[in-house]
Amino acid sequence: YEREGKPSELADIDIFVSTVDPMKEPPLITANTVLSILAVDYPVEKVACYVSDDGAAMLTFEALSETSEFARKWVPFCKKYSIEPRAPEWYFAQKIDYLKDKVHPDFIRERRAMK
Repeated sequence: YEREGKPSELADIDIFVSTVDPMKEPPLITANTVLSILAVDYPVEKVACYVSDDGAAMLTFEALSETSEFARKWVPFCKKYSIEPRAPEWYFAQKIDYLKDKVHPDFIRERRAMK
């Protein structure tokens, strides 16, 4: 569906994330969910992510505000280096040698900046 020099034929997608209670659904999990959606391997102009917080929790709002700032770095990093998994909490929790196939100095520097 992606042909060089031609407009994308992929459909626009809307993804909804809903939460109610930050004590039962920690904002960190919501933030990781949103970040993995934003970093999906899909044309950025065709993805929309909506968050509904029915509990109107200030904690969730503040966490997502910070998430939006971090996304400005995280999403390009994921796409540039084909990072998997794309939720930062799970990516950094992996017990694998992240340098195995990616020893480029730029990758190492950018990965350290993400932490």
